[in-house]
Amino acid sequence: MAYDREFKIAVLGSASEAEDSDAGRKAFTVGRAVARSGGILLTGGCPGLPHAAVSGARSSGGLTIAVSPALNLALHVSQYCYPPDSSVIMYTGMGTKGRNVILVRSADACLYIGGGIGTLNEFTIAFDELGPECAMGVLAHSGGLSDELPQLVSAVGRTPAAALIVESDPEKLVDRVLVHIRRNRADMP
Repeated sequence: MAYDREFKIAVLGSASEAEDSDAGRKAFTVGRAVARSGGILLTGGCPGLPHAAVSGARSSGGLTIAVSPALNLALHVSQYCYPPDSSVIMYTGMGTKGRNVILVRSADACLYIGGGIGTLNEFTIAFDELGPECAMGVLAHSGGLSDELPQLVSAVGRTPAAALIVESDPEKLVDRVLVHIRRNRADMP
């Protein structure tokens, strides 16, 4: 499969949610859709919903990159209890919050599925740092904090520079995010 190196899509969400849950099945579908589009899937290397997306992407021959909080593979597995099965694992040695900054800044779009406080941290980084050529996609009705993100944006009283796309269908979410990225990348010099 040829990859469109311009499009790196991060999937962010609960590491503690079961991969065989409803949200896990949706994350799998998101990962598969990213791979089928030729995009590269980024995650924080953790289990749960991000790993379900990795499984979906890999089931379609997709390239997956984990941005690990660990210093090396041994700590990735033993200290963080993270799966070592992404196509590429980048070791930051920066812990989860430091890893989140690198992960979000490396993405053209961040897709939020379920999640908790860590997902909120990733959302606020994207809110403040991603530009208008990027997108922040929220999978509506996926549970956790993601269901609250659109209301949080309203409560803040300002909008992110990146497009905020809310969609309840996993494949439509990926499609809408890619349409936005492609349209805005075509306008860039």
